[in-house]
Amino acid sequence: MRAGRPLGLVGATAVVGAGTAANRLAGLPLSSMAATPRAVGDGKLWLLVTSGLLADTPWLPSLLGFAIVLAVALYVLPVRDVVFAAAAGQIVSALVVYGIIGTARLGEPHAFASVIDLQDFGVSAMIAAWIGAVAAVAWARHNQLLVVAGCFACLGVGLAFRPTITFLDGEHIVAFAIGTAYVSTRFRRIAVPIRRAVAVALSALGVTQA
Repeated sequence: MRAGRPLGLVGATAVVGAGTAANRLAGLPLSSMAATPRAVGDGKLWLLVTSGLLADTPWLPSLLGFAIVLAVALYVLPVRDVVFAAAAGQIVSALVVYGIIGTARLGEPHAFASVIDLQDFGVSAMIAAWIGAVAAVAWARHNQLLVVAGCFACLGVGLAFRPTITFLDGEHIVAFAIGTAYVSTRFRRIAVPIRRAVAVALSALGVTQA
């Protein structure tokens, strides 16, 4: 891992750890950080960001998984790609799934009633985006069957720790697809302008790219 990246790994993990501790130990209400389709539909868009600052249950395996996958992503990908995949995986995937729910409820007000107020938080969407991005890179360099097996192994680990699935978990599929598409050469015409925009944003924030 290149110089500076271990600091990013530690820093990002510490931020998620601090958010988790604030909720579980300091009593910060989950409702103030976790998104729900209804809350985001009501305009509380900041919850799309704050919901990614909490590790889901079980929190320790979730936090460890976040750190491990982030370490691999930082080893394989440029920093700007890691940042973009995390942001898009967290925010865009939620907007896509929430958009489907909102559209369905326009025709049927009771559609998705079981998840409209379900608190949606955790780092798994970012993890899924990073796995998708790393898999896309590995697909061109290594045995493709091993890449597929690795992806399914990651899925199995996730389901082992959190076997309960709802429609909101569709965010993981969207996030994985975003990560894969962003680094895939087949989508280079789309990805290059996006990468340039991300580079400008990172420069404005004072983030050094590798």
